[in-house]
Amino acid sequence: MPILMPSAEVPTIDVSPLFGDDANDKTRVAQEINKACRGSGFFYAAGHGIDVQLLQDVVNEFHRTMTDEEKHALAINAYNSNNPRVRNGYYMAVKGRKAVESWCYLNPSFGAEHPMIRSGTPLHEVNIWPDEERHPGFRSFCERYYWEVFGLSKVLMRGMALALGKPEDFFDDRYSQADTLSAVSLIRYPYLEDYPPVKTGPDGTKLSFEDHLDVSTITVLFQTEVQNLQVETVDGWQDLPTSGDDFLVNCGTYMGYLTNDYFPAPNHRVKFVNAERLSLPFFLHAGQNTVLEPFAPEGTGGRELNPPISYGDYLHDGFHALIAKNGQT
Repeated sequence: MPILMPSAEVPTIDVSPLFGDDANDKTRVAQEINKACRGSGFFYAAGHGIDVQLLQDVVNEFHRTMTDEEKHALAINAYNSNNPRVRNGYYMAVKGRKAVESWCYLNPSFGAEHPMIRSGTPLHEVNIWPDEERHPGFRSFCERYYWEVFGLSKVLMRGMALALGKPEDFFDDRYSQADTLSAVSLIRYPYLEDYPPVKTGPDGTKLSFEDHLDVSTITVLFQTEVQNLQVETVDGWQDLPTSGDDFLVNCGTYMGYLTNDYFPAPNHRVKFVNAERLSLPFFLHAGQNTVLEPFAPEGTGGRELNPPISYGDYLHDGFHALIAKNGQT
């Protein structure tokens, strides 16, 4: 059962000290992260150093210029059986049934000679890209952005480590450029006069995406400033505030698994809003063979710990469970 969070308060935390050397400032930020992760499960990361206006401009231009033919040619296997990829590619809208569409891409380090690619390990794919002449600079921007947000995520994980009573480098070598399974999704929610049927939650709220827990270590999200997210709290479903400048951060189920839900994955959902907007999550993942020992943060002992699991197995099982519950996005 999902954990009901005690609050819907979403603080804005200046995470820039985590890039520096002042131990006292880092401890202060870690304390703020601890409070947020134990409260609503969400916080806004300010002081991140990423150009979010350029991000929106590039993604809007990409979605504006993609043709139906391009979308189908690049669509994942669920929409185009000729493409064996199940993660990287286009996730299509389906006229009369589904309006949301997105582009997902993976680790730019995954080339043909990568050991996991050569062995055919599931969830590892060499990215395919739209035609460079039709979408000049899109691939190079996306690859650069991937490493920018990956770097930000690793810095956030240093704050998480301190918040959990660990050395700040506790997670450093578990999330490497060479083997991270992390993914970026560039999601477009359109405005449509004739919108397809939408789902309805048990409380009568119209939904674009039903309640779920993120399958990730942490999720680092930038989105258009249109209110749509809700978190499940002890007082029921509550709206989350928006930001046009900062990244919304929450723990995924792997962080909950590691910490025996000291930092739980908050249950959240997307309300139906008929407005043109973007949702641009980065899902931080470790590598296929990474194994971390679950632990009890200081002062929370006495409960049996979860058994260790390889990150690849965790991710494979989590994806299948999410699709089985909420359907193919």
